Amino acid sequence: MSVAAIAMLASCSQDEVVDMPRNTKAINFSNAFVDNATRSVVDPSFKKENLGSFAVYGFTQNGQIFDGTKVSSNDNGVTWTYFPAQYWVEGNQYAFGAIAPANTPVSGEQLLGSSVADYKVGMTVSFTNTDGKTDLLYAAADNVNADEVFMASPTNVGLTFKHQLSKVKFSFENNVSEAYNIKVTDVKITDANSTGTLTIDADANNVWSNVAGDPLELNFGAVGASENTADAIAYSTEGETYNELLMIPSGAADSYNVTFTVELLNGEVSMNTYKHTATITGVELKLGYCYDFKAVLDYATIDPDEDLKPIVFEVDSIEPWIDTDQNHDITLNE
Repeated sequence: MSVAAIAMLASCSQDEVVDMPRNTKAINFSNAFVDNATRSVVDPSFKKENLGSFAVYGFTQNGQIFDGTKVSSNDNGVTWTYFPAQYWVEGNQYAFGAIAPANTPVSGEQLLGSSVADYKVGMTVSFTNTDGKTDLLYAAADNVNADEVFMASPTNVGLTFKHQLSKVKFSFENNVSEAYNIKVTDVKITDANSTGTLTIDADANNVWSNVAGDPLELNFGAVGASENTADAIAYSTEGETYNELLMIPSGAADSYNVTFTVELLNGEVSMNTYKHTATITGVELKLGYCYDFKAVLDYATIDPDEDLKPIVFEVDSIEPWIDTDQNHDITLNE
């Protein structure tokens, strides 16, 4: 069975929130972040409405002023607050970075670059994937030079969050025969990576390392409109697992074991159930990308042990007509 990966740049639309400048010198935050607009039973990606909070790390040219300060929203991302309030001070230059979830372990924060033109907040992020349902986001704000012009009308710190994980789903195509439907359930990756370190430095690309940890089982459920109830997949059509899950990005040298169960149906009559094991190899999972792993099931792959044998009909003979050896008179009507 061939298992192919189709990578999509998240089919993402950018969902931005722009707050009007306030007549205050307080440092305020607004947020904007990439939103994957996909139809799914479970989409673990953060969206504006459910982000809830994030942690801010900020520097001036003289040192760190925000050290994981929690910024929260009580109105589904319309406004954001933190405590204690800080204020813009004229003559300083500012750089900000943010991580969500807010409680994600971060270490080694530092101000990178030589001037406000190229400042960036560097850090090391430690992440543990427990069930594929917790997104990891990072945002870097535009740097601020708090000169006289800026201080006359300070603006909010806008944050565009980007996904740092890979999102995965499965699809299965029925190519067995027009006589059969299939149902696919219990789709799992049995050995996903559970831990990794994300390094944010002066380069344009964030980099994952130390990707390993105890094998993590990710349960994608059934193929269909419900996480646990499978839909019948007709011949020459494709069914998807809308229960999408998140994985720590990894290199093309990594491989993953996949298990799933296929029920073969003749119409609505169940013919047999088959348990499958497949391997995903040669796929580099990149941060911020969605992946659709596709398996095509036909008569040679539906049964993991052997090909399905076609039901073949042949005509042995046609028996000859049999004479009755009887004479029958016909009486004509007058």
